[in-house]
Amino acid sequence: MTDSSTFSSGGADSAATDDAARAAACELDAVVVEIESRLSVWAREAGAALAALDGKVSGTAVDKLIRPVVEGLVRTPEGYAAGAGFLANAGLLGPERSYIAWWQGTEMEHVDALANFSPNAISRYVRAEWFRIPVETGQPHVTGPYVDFLCTDENVLTFTHPVFCRPDGPVAGIVGMDVTVQRLERGAVPALRRIGDRATLVNQDGRAIVSAASDIDAGDLAVAAEGCRVFGVGRRFSIWSGAAGI
Repeated sequence: MTDSSTFSSGGADSAATDDAARAAACELDAVVVEIESRLSVWAREAGAALAALDGKVSGTAVDKLIRPVVEGLVRTPEGYAAGAGFLANAGLLGPERSYIAWWQGTEMEHVDALANFSPNAISRYVRAEWFRIPVETGQPHVTGPYVDFLCTDENVLTFTHPVFCRPDGPVAGIVGMDVTVQRLERGAVPALRRIGDRATLVNQDGRAIVSAASDIDAGDLAVAAEGCRVFGVGRRFSIWSGAAGI
């Protein structure tokens, strides 16, 4: 976590406020870093497992590798994953073919499994930001908040990480996790309130994810108030100690 500004007031009260804000920001940073780290480990493990198949990759094999991990994520008590899975890049299972292994909720609903048999249906996934950017850049990415009409019908953040079967090879696919804003709010709002009554967690575009201010909703564009404190959270988020909706 990084802290890029300071409060302007001084004295013991200011120091106590400073410490409380930093501690609260660290709590949120730890939540996001844990999600990012879990995906990073999963991506390495998935890449090694796919490489061990020695080119004989099938949909059944992918499901066997991915489903147990997803089940552990979505069924973890007080966990943040509403859904998770793997999406193969074209070429892993054959020329011009992709594959979806994604499950939603504790009932493990297989999301849009029929798309695996329809090249036209699969195209909407490979064009999606959460798939396209990790494939193009080879770097982890987070998309949102956005309303996920394909799965949850809720505001979500989709964390994704590229998977490589070998370090110098192409991106074999991505592993990802959907985190609903509603789930994130459980721990985030109390922490934000300890920072300030208008403290807001935002993405790189300045869109609110969670806010202590009742007039700022997920997805709203926000601006940082003059003199507010800024804390880095995870790879791509920030907390503004004071924010206003646009």
